Amino acid sequence: MATLEARPTGGTTEVAAAVERAQRDHRDRVADGLMLYAGTNVLSPGVEAAHDGSLSTRPAMGWPGEKEQTAVEEIEQLEVLAIGQVAHALRGRYAEVRYLSATMANLAAYVAFTEPGDTIAVLSPEAGGHTSHQEADGAAGIRGLTVAHLPYSPEALDTDAVAVQAFVEQVRPRLILVGGSVALFPHDLGPLRAAADRVGAVLVYDASHTAGLIAAGCFQDPLAEGADVVTFSTYKTLAGPAGGAAVSLAAEHAARLAAAAYPTLLSNYDPSRLGPLAVAAGEAVEQSPAWAVPTVECAVELAARLHALGLPVIGQHRGFTQTHQVVIDAHGLGGARAAVRRLASSGVHAGTCRVPWQRPGTPPEGIRFGTQEFVRRGGGIDLVPAVADLVHQCLTATDVAPLRAVTRDLRGRLTCDLWGRPAPAPAAADLPAGPR
Repeated sequence: MATLEARPTGGTTEVAAAVERAQRDHRDRVADGLMLYAGTNVLSPGVEAAHDGSLSTRPAMGWPGEKEQTAVEEIEQLEVLAIGQVAHALRGRYAEVRYLSATMANLAAYVAFTEPGDTIAVLSPEAGGHTSHQEADGAAGIRGLTVAHLPYSPEALDTDAVAVQAFVEQVRPRLILVGGSVALFPHDLGPLRAAADRVGAVLVYDASHTAGLIAAGCFQDPLAEGADVVTFSTYKTLAGPAGGAAVSLAAEHAARLAAAAYPTLLSNYDPSRLGPLAVAAGEAVEQSPAWAVPTVECAVELAARLHALGLPVIGQHRGFTQTHQVVIDAHGLGGARAAVRRLASSGVHAGTCRVPWQRPGTPPEGIRFGTQEFVRRGGGIDLVPAVADLVHQCLTATDVAPLRAVTRDLRGRLTCDLWGRPAPAPAAADLPAGPR
């Protein structure tokens, strides 16, 4: 913490040097390490080329065609383009793309479809629900909502299709929300749609982690299966710029979500996101080069290999995963936080999550991996056995220091990414161990 709090006290030259140093160190960390975090990605050349930073300082308040400012006609064109591309990618008719994050997209759904004091039904953190779905310290609490956790089956790794009917009848939520942080398998939306219809609730699907897989056609199609609204992050598997979006089929829902964006939650936003987002959405659908199917294939193979090595991978009875994510129960590995730091000290980067059978309020007991950046950086299923061996050693070896070199060697086998760009050169010397 003392290192983080130390900051230059000089002028802009010193600050600029500190900024450059931090950026260089991060590039070196990525070049030397193996990024298996489930919430990150690498931008394609097309997405990078579409970014124009000069648009960031142009306020563009209001609807396309009705902006408060002049000289923003091109931003209006980009808004319309991004809306169309994002809606098409998620197989909707309408999209709102101005949200700064998926958390804001979820908050917009609460603003659009609930009133303070209402009850919503969501997945618990142990069942994979995101912080923004929760009442305590979450966006739902900011809206003044009461949160009830949906009945969940740890065996099915999904909502309890039988218990949910009586639960919804009793709780009578104004909004039902599934999806979220841990997304190994599709949700069975049929029972939820039926329950929502009985009480007049809106059904929202948070596809923050799976939007890119949905766009590619290799995961479930939430809108076609009964969701009223799909919210999501625009990076992660969609591989666009950071931000959030929402897609729907109904004009009424779209109008409410847009009004929640402006003027309720946003005055201005960053219009430089629009072009890259439009390109990323198109690329996710076209899959040229293809990355979605290989991402899932690598995740399944990684899970199977880790299981064969004796690690407690979640979801064996269902084939481990149908997305980019793989989750290990770290209860017997000293806990997830300690395990993730062991991985990081070896140059392997993953994250923590909660698992269905842990007690609420206890530290996370799951390690969550993601294969999306690994694939887009040039990794293939042929390298997965080596990745699994490395992860296993990081989590079980007495001394993990020698594994830093193993990670660097493995990372060196990713010589170019899917678009032929050469991998960044490794750092001249190891960075300090562990996250900073």
